[in-house]
Amino acid sequence: MKYIVKLITLSILSLSLFSCSGTINSVDGKGEGIGHVYIVSEAIAKRLMMAAMKSQFNPSDIKVLVAPKLGFSSKVQYGIDKDTVELVALKANGVNREGNNVNGYVFSAEHHGTAPAAGSPTIDRLLAHVVKDAEALGSTAKFSQLIN
Repeated sequence: MKYIVKLITLSILSLSLFSCSGTINSVDGKGEGIGHVYIVSEAIAKRLMMAAMKSQFNPSDIKVLVAPKLGFSSKVQYGIDKDTVELVALKANGVNREGNNVNGYVFSAEHHGTAPAAGSPTIDRLLAHVVKDAEALGSTAKFSQLIN
């Protein structure tokens, strides 16, 4: 019995030690669309994110995030390891070409769990997809700040 308890404890500790996370977004230089605010409505931002999520996950596995987050999540598995992946739109302020302040969205993708080998490339593809679609659909502005 003591052996089983030690084995379970060791397993839990190992999983917690090997859990990883990562975040990329469209404003900080770690992802696609560096420095852009996308001038789209909330409804369009949701559609863009859902299209990106559907490109990587089965639609029945995609979950809507709970407010105040605006976005979606799903899980990716690599062997016995799993990562939770989230794609989120954040309200932001920017300056357009005419020098006017405008509001729109920036996009952020993150993963956390025990399968970074699967989660990290997935968030790269998600952000690239949503940024490409946002740039094709709406205008952009230079990022100023996030809006609470």
